[in-house]
Amino acid sequence: MSKHSALATGQPSRGKVLVVDDSRLVRTIVKGILKSGGFDIEEAEGGARALELLAKGAYDVVITDLRMPDLDGFGVLSGVKRVAPHVEVIILTGTHAEDLSCAVRALRLGAHDYLSKPPSSRDEVLATVDRAVEKKRLKDANQRLQSELEALSRRDPLTGVLNRRALEEALGQETARAHRHGHALAMVMLDIDHFKRVNDTHGHPAGDQVLRSFAKVTSSVLREGDVLFRYGGEEFAVMLPHTGLEGALNAARRILCAVAATPFDVAGSVLNITASAGVACLASAGDGAELIAAADAALYAAKNSGRNRAVASGPRPARVAARVA
Repeated sequence: MSKHSALATGQPSRGKVLVVDDSRLVRTIVKGILKSGGFDIEEAEGGARALELLAKGAYDVVITDLRMPDLDGFGVLSGVKRVAPHVEVIILTGTHAEDLSCAVRALRLGAHDYLSKPPSSRDEVLATVDRAVEKKRLKDANQRLQSELEALSRRDPLTGVLNRRALEEALGQETARAHRHGHALAMVMLDIDHFKRVNDTHGHPAGDQVLRSFAKVTSSVLREGDVLFRYGGEEFAVMLPHTGLEGALNAARRILCAVAATPFDVAGSVLNITASAGVACLASAGDGAELIAAADAALYAAKNSGRNRAVASGPRPARVAARVA
């Protein structure tokens, strides 16, 4: 295997191509054409070696012979679809009817295109590879956009924290992990006290600012591994993996103390904000929905018992922690 880099000449690379053929002569011809066109080239003398390189490196295009002794072109095509599905595959084939029939079969299996062997012209090779590189890069760009949109769909646009959809997905994973490994898992449900007064007195833009500031303050006192979500309205949730009831209760009190001690600057006015918290721990046979329901019931008890406090769910109706000073 040898490597030729267009970057070494100071010219930008047109793409990275892996040329696979058991014939050194064919590899040399194709390599020479692509190198002259500004592509980065690596070679593999067989299909098995090609898949080893694919597992280690990033390529735009694989050009592979169909007939090779260890692993043929169909095996390479299948391996590329499995190991690096965005990489485009171009088949090298002879000009006999049987060869062309195999090339058509490869196209049906997902190959980008095929080239005759030896190549009929330099321009045809460069144009075919250029089209394959462009297709691969479009797929990469679409994948990045899809990932960005997927990430945005799990974020609350106002506060920037994860949303309820993300909570439901993460909770399903974490509860399964907790049951499988015997780990503790706790949930803190938070609600801003008298939030309706903020909207009624100062307007909804002020309420939005309070929500953003609340999320920022809460995030600042969380431990690594704890995750904040906006559950809806003025209600937030914190998921605490590997945490029992006492640890979660301490985390809730830490959040409430930080909120109560922080002056919220809203449109030139300083507001003193407090919050209430309900805390619950995953039961031995419980699921995520039961965990949220238990924490929500404890939150309801905290608000009914005077607000600005944390209540932990327990075997009795609820166990009230000391009111936050």
